[in-house]
Amino acid sequence: MIFVRRLATARVPKGSSKKALLPKGWEAVIGIECHAQLTAPTKLFSGESVLTATKPPAFDAPQNTLVAPFDVAYPGTLPRMQDGVVDAALRAALALNCTIAPLSTFDRKHYFYPDLPSGYQITQQYRPFATDGSVQLRVADGHLQNEHDELQVPVTRVQLEQDTAKTLHFEVGGGQAQSFLDYNRAGVALVEIVSAPVMHTPEHAGAYVRKLRELLRSVGASDGNMNEGSLRCDVNVSIHRIGDEYGVRCELKNLNSIRFMMHAISYEVQRQYDIIASGGTVDQESRGFDEARGTTYLMRGKADAPDYRYMPDPNIPALSIDERRVGRVRESLPELPDARHDRLRAQYGLSVRDVNVLTRINAEDDVVPTGCAGVPSGALLPHAVDYFERLVLLGAPAQAAVNWVAHELLKQLNAASRPFTANPVVPETLVELIALVSDGVITASTGRELLGEMVRTAEIPVSVRDVVVSRGLERLATRETLMPLCEEIAAERPEDIAAIRGGRDKAIMRLVGEVMRRAGGRADAALATDLLREIVAR
Repeated sequence: MIFVRRLATARVPKGSSKKALLPKGWEAVIGIECHAQLTAPTKLFSGESVLTATKPPAFDAPQNTLVAPFDVAYPGTLPRMQDGVVDAALRAALALNCTIAPLSTFDRKHYFYPDLPSGYQITQQYRPFATDGSVQLRVADGHLQNEHDELQVPVTRVQLEQDTAKTLHFEVGGGQAQSFLDYNRAGVALVEIVSAPVMHTPEHAGAYVRKLRELLRSVGASDGNMNEGSLRCDVNVSIHRIGDEYGVRCELKNLNSIRFMMHAISYEVQRQYDIIASGGTVDQESRGFDEARGTTYLMRGKADAPDYRYMPDPNIPALSIDERRVGRVRESLPELPDARHDRLRAQYGLSVRDVNVLTRINAEDDVVPTGCAGVPSGALLPHAVDYFERLVLLGAPAQAAVNWVAHELLKQLNAASRPFTANPVVPETLVELIALVSDGVITASTGRELLGEMVRTAEIPVSVRDVVVSRGLERLATRETLMPLCEEIAAERPEDIAAIRGGRDKAIMRLVGEVMRRAGGRADAALATDLLREIVAR
């Protein structure tokens, strides 16, 4: 069954952008409403699946293939609350330290738009299921640069609601576009997360959304993929002189990138200040963000704002959530990011930087489904922290483990265009490689080359040591094996020998580098340096 509706044409603007700061004595006031699609097997009020073979929600399914009659407001269909959605919503709310209401209700938010087939959205305007949460922004977690910017952002409410259909735009030439509707997303469960207006800078806003996304992902409540629409933000921005009442706020709608959100806030703050500085007044408006120009633009003014005519939904009973259910979901939660960060530092003696590197791996990217061509199934630990802890459990020193994961392994994965979730190197293999390097069997250079080869080919040997022996990759670490090569290079480079004898000691590093190159990275650099100095002193 396919439902397609044609909409009006649209044009795409182009241009440039810039940032600006408020003068001393002024501040911006920022509040954010985030809409996160829940990772649940069904939609909110219909049993239609939102799972595909690769990932939820159904981002990559063929258009209009995951649609139940209720999702398109087929006459006579009624909503039915899906139990799995409630548990996902509870995970999100508990990750945000919210208080769960024992009884919450659903309301209809009326407006007409083609992507809303019933003419109203089911939401929780009057009695949301969760309130009074918070999100902590800390420098130690890597979300802020300056301790003076640290902030606890109150979450005033978390409410369940339906998502709308997705509008698809197609270029048809002459700057024109045709738009169609895909109802796969219609009725997918959302949580709307509303912050208090306590943030003052684009950096605050960016840190808040990053931390929020990290929390939702950590408990499996949402994948938080902004470019797919799984996480969308509306931002309320106003400015005022410090000590005066808050100014008139404008709402920036449907921001689907943290970077663009920060640019939009910067531009909007400057736009409002320019209006006030020139003697004007800021009007309450809803504004969009032109990503090409880096500017905000008017969508509608206060006079054009719709009257949503909220009313209780008579077809949906109140949602009852008892303490036993809350307790069961709370006990099932994994370790939350703040607790994990503090534990890693205390348990393994890692620096703040090391922990942040580990916890930030792929954090700025969209979640990629586990598995990749050539990657053995069942052998993956998709989170870098879990992978690191497995290395330590298998015997790797903590500092060596974090260095190899956060630097060498990550570098090779990036070079192969693999996300960490598609890392083919099992912890047991990397532990063996680390041991071979630390025991002096192979050089760090050889270890890096072997690691890169494994990442590129996804061919993981049963024994790294057997590969080293069969290919003759052992470190050249004896005088007998290394002196002939050093003498050969010294004879070929009399100018470097003369430079060293003349006091230019740095020239010896060129010779050591040549030894390493000809030895294929297998030479002991310290021994090579000593042997070359012996030759120079003759």
